[in-house]
Amino acid sequence: MAALSVLDEALLRSYAQILFARSRVVGLLLLAATALSPRLFAAALLAGLCANVTALGLALREDLVRSGLFGYNALLVALGWAALLEPSLLSVALLCVAVLASVFITAAVHSALGAIFNLPALTVPFLVVFPLLLATAKALGVPAAQLAASASSLSTASPLAALLPAPLVLFLRSLGAIFFLPRVEAGLLVLLAIAVNSRISLLLALVGFAVAQVICAELSVVAHPLLPLVLGYNCLLVAQALGGVWFVPSLSSFVFAGLGALVAGLLGLGLLPAVSVGGVPLLVVPFNLAVFLLLYAMRQRTRDQHPKSVDFLLGTPEENLSYFRTRLSRFGACYAVRLRAPFLGRWVCTQGVDGDRTHKGAWRHAFDFEVRDDDGALHRGDGRALEDYYCYRLPVLSPADGTVVKVVDGVPDTPPGHVNLEQNWGNAVVIYHAPGLYSLICHFSPGTLEVAEGQPVRAGDRLGLCGSSGRAPRPHIHFQLQATARVGAPTIHAELHDVVAEGDAAPELHSTLVANAGDVLRNLEPEEETERLLRFCYGEAQSFVLRRAAAAAAMREETVTPDIDLYGNLLLRSDSGATLFYDARPERGFTVYDALSARRSVLGLMQVALGRVPFETRANLLWRDVIPLRRLAPWWSQIARDLLSPFRSKDGLEVRYRVERRGARLVVRGESLARRGERPRLESTAVLRDGLGIESLAVTYGGATLRAERVEQRPSSKKDRVHLKQHAAPAGTAPARTTP
Repeated sequence: MAALSVLDEALLRSYAQILFARSRVVGLLLLAATALSPRLFAAALLAGLCANVTALGLALREDLVRSGLFGYNALLVALGWAALLEPSLLSVALLCVAVLASVFITAAVHSALGAIFNLPALTVPFLVVFPLLLATAKALGVPAAQLAASASSLSTASPLAALLPAPLVLFLRSLGAIFFLPRVEAGLLVLLAIAVNSRISLLLALVGFAVAQVICAELSVVAHPLLPLVLGYNCLLVAQALGGVWFVPSLSSFVFAGLGALVAGLLGLGLLPAVSVGGVPLLVVPFNLAVFLLLYAMRQRTRDQHPKSVDFLLGTPEENLSYFRTRLSRFGACYAVRLRAPFLGRWVCTQGVDGDRTHKGAWRHAFDFEVRDDDGALHRGDGRALEDYYCYRLPVLSPADGTVVKVVDGVPDTPPGHVNLEQNWGNAVVIYHAPGLYSLICHFSPGTLEVAEGQPVRAGDRLGLCGSSGRAPRPHIHFQLQATARVGAPTIHAELHDVVAEGDAAPELHSTLVANAGDVLRNLEPEEETERLLRFCYGEAQSFVLRRAAAAAAMREETVTPDIDLYGNLLLRSDSGATLFYDARPERGFTVYDALSARRSVLGLMQVALGRVPFETRANLLWRDVIPLRRLAPWWSQIARDLLSPFRSKDGLEVRYRVERRGARLVVRGESLARRGERPRLESTAVLRDGLGIESLAVTYGGATLRAERVEQRPSSKKDRVHLKQHAAPAGTAPARTTP
């Protein structure tokens, strides 16, 4: 039964892969499109099954088999065979060999292109196998079938064609031609599949097709009646791939998609004479060449923006855009490395970026930190002695994991009010964190440094004690980021992550913060008892009852099971089909990265109510998060939102959270920011209970409430309870993202 389940999933996703989709519904629609021709339908269905059975028999990776990777090229080979060759015993034997060959070539091409060039396999296996199949069939005398007699016969073959405008007919036939069925009815089903999968992809397909028609019109291309069809589907496939699959949808990605379609169209025109001489169809050669050329060229850029490449596992264009914007608005970091404040306790920033003393010009991006008492003073007494200053000889910490590459020691502390201009930076430590990212921390007290060059350090490790060596009129920590290891190199953008800002208002946790003069900052101070509330044990299921309101009858019961994926990422799986990706670390708290297929699931409620929870329950702690609106809006309003989303600056709802301890319960409340006098559009409540974990979740959006209540069960034996942290990916591993 398990093998049949894999084959069922792999077959439908093999069809979907042809349109860069992973949805089984999309695969089913495309299967229906091929059913308009019984011969093509039977050939493709059998070839898809054969290819996936072969892949399983060869023990190729099951996740890749399930994705449809080894089936879609075989499907195209079979569709082409059925369209261009007459069926016979000999031609069927040739098809079987070609299908088997496509599996081997797909495995090799996928591995080689991915490992060497970081490029996808696309339809290269099809382009290798299918021309060889045609050449062999011709040599063996297999009779050819006529795909289409003429352009006029194609345009009048369907009753629908007479009712539709000529450009729309050509567009639909181009879509059908992807599956060797240049018919309006087939094109309508393919169009529906594209629309179901992605509204952005539909827009991009129109952009690519429009470019193809401009090429044909402006260059007066009439070399072959089928050329507008071939250029049409090549250009629209290129536009879809570049505009929304490998690049985050945006205005710049749409422009780039149009450029890619133009390149594909010109390549098609240039290749036409060569392939005509050999008697080989143009097929999808322009698509493959254009995508490879432009993808590889764009990956040589020194700055990944305009358009921004998809640097996470691919999803639909809408998912790619939502994930990227949510990641940017939630975490807002310029660097993959998370940088803590380099001290313990509460310190005040006394000079920030573009400061009034030394943070200017090439060294403008830097922070100075000192300690201030409740009266606002930086020192005791008159401040004439170094020991009068509260920060003097307090520990200085590493801001992140890295390797010490430079240590300067032996520079004496200068008395308050004096500076050492000959040794500006004083005693200093330079730490390498990532290519092009170094931190420089200066003005240590001499003889207190505890690290050496070449020594690896972890975030929070002690480096030394705060002093006033160098150009320091009083003791302080100078912190900056730079692109090289040289002490005092020009600064680059500086920021701190996961710090709490304290002031007259309630303390607020900031995911990313550029400190300003006067900001009182500290790192999170996690509590183990809070961490235990959101600790999941591997394989230990939790059941919830979903209701539409507090007193409403139960809708259904849903079971959630903790798991770990192939990449070591922590996730929760629901028996409803939803998946939630999360992380839990003391220095950051509990963080939900993404939830898939979770619109009316317990995991969808978790994403909203517990999207980010620090493991600190101090009174009045506030934090903010951004919830993607596409997770909340009704499906009918989502269509217009998807079509406009690439051209809008943001598509998320900012929510403010606070935490409150009530005896054995911890209550996390959230509400979206609203104008004065208006109710918040979104409200959430999560109740966590000592010894149980999540007790209840409730989310209200647009007046409608969905609740989930925990079904308490007797705990499993101690030997079966394995905390997921033991199996998680290493702390420095970035979370991968998977799509349905």
